[in-house]
Amino acid sequence: MNKKRLFRVFLASVVCTLFINEAQAQTGQRYAEPVFDEVNVVTAIPYSSAIKEGDTSPTTLYLDFYEPVGDTLSARPLVITVFGGAFVAGGRDYSDMQAYCTRLAQHGYVAASIDYRLLSIWNLNQTSLIREAYMASQDVSAAIRFLKYHSEEYGIDADQVFLLGNSAGSIAILCEIFIDEDERPAETYESPDLGPMHSSGFEEYAGVSPVVAGAIPHWGGVTDLGIIEKEQYVPLCMIHGTDDTTVPYDSGYCYAGILPNVMPYMYGSQAIANHLDEMNISDYEFHPFEGEGHAFYFTLNQLNEQFDACFSISRDFLYQHLCVPTALPDLTEQKVSVYPNPITNQVTVCIDESMQGKPFRMVVMDVMGRKLVAQTRSSSKVTIDTSLWPSGVYFLQVEQEGFCGSRKIVKQ
Repeated sequence: MNKKRLFRVFLASVVCTLFINEAQAQTGQRYAEPVFDEVNVVTAIPYSSAIKEGDTSPTTLYLDFYEPVGDTLSARPLVITVFGGAFVAGGRDYSDMQAYCTRLAQHGYVAASIDYRLLSIWNLNQTSLIREAYMASQDVSAAIRFLKYHSEEYGIDADQVFLLGNSAGSIAILCEIFIDEDERPAETYESPDLGPMHSSGFEEYAGVSPVVAGAIPHWGGVTDLGIIEKEQYVPLCMIHGTDDTTVPYDSGYCYAGILPNVMPYMYGSQAIANHLDEMNISDYEFHPFEGEGHAFYFTLNQLNEQFDACFSISRDFLYQHLCVPTALPDLTEQKVSVYPNPITNQVTVCIDESMQGKPFRMVVMDVMGRKLVAQTRSSSKVTIDTSLWPSGVYFLQVEQEGFCGSRKIVKQ
């Protein structure tokens, strides 16, 4: 065999292997177990610009974006991770955040580890810490809105965004989710006024919704249980060591063992769980780790076996809260045609003349609710490549100004 032919055979075998690996990744138990070997990380993506406490000029904030190599889905659930460090230290490259993002991407998610504004340790006091926690929450909001705004570019399902935090990061995500404008701590109005929770970030995504599908706070807490209300509740999965004195497991002053009665009084995971029970909210998980202290999945700054336990809890919570297809009117009644059905390598969606001229949203999900396609289109005819989809049942949904219809399609 000559060299050219040998190279063509080698190239064909490589391409074939890639397609096989992709197909295997798509047919595995995606989100429940690792189905991708490689993860691509894009580092230092600027997502916001904001002024730190004590500064006069803005600081650029960055995120690192993780996604599985060889993925064929165009809309993946997103998990945004927020590091811990008492609001005075840390970074998006902390080992626990990197490990969470990498493992989640291997399971089929996309993930982002974000910066937020930090406070100089020399300016640390009760007032500055409350202001800093609020600013970090503003930065979490900015990251959510930035990534939703760029959801098509990054292959994100904007309806399935989750938050995961460690310590200070958990405090920030709980504040971001639950604090309304009339619930802002008094310290945030001191000069300079920090402004509304969702006012930070670049102007172009100012109007994007910051709402998320759920959150996983590790050893987090709030300064006021009253901010957690039924109307704005999202599912929580709380993890906390019962002997934590840095952020109290139940309630008490932060850093009670080091700076008693100096830092803010907080309500930890146990107090939050009790509050949810009082409101008859059952859609939450609380995982106390008996006898453990703060950030217990570290030993000498190295992740230990407890990290695996926390990851399993977080992964299972996410899997249980992914959206699934809902019952909708059949598209035959909504003047939308789909052909061929059953499908092989492609499917075409056509809308009737009466629906043309206005954009419509098209979503395709599998039976587990995982989105393969999520697009907003204006053309009357859309063809979707289905060649890499495994055989099985899928659900097409079309939405346009007040109506939403669905159609079951089958891949042979």
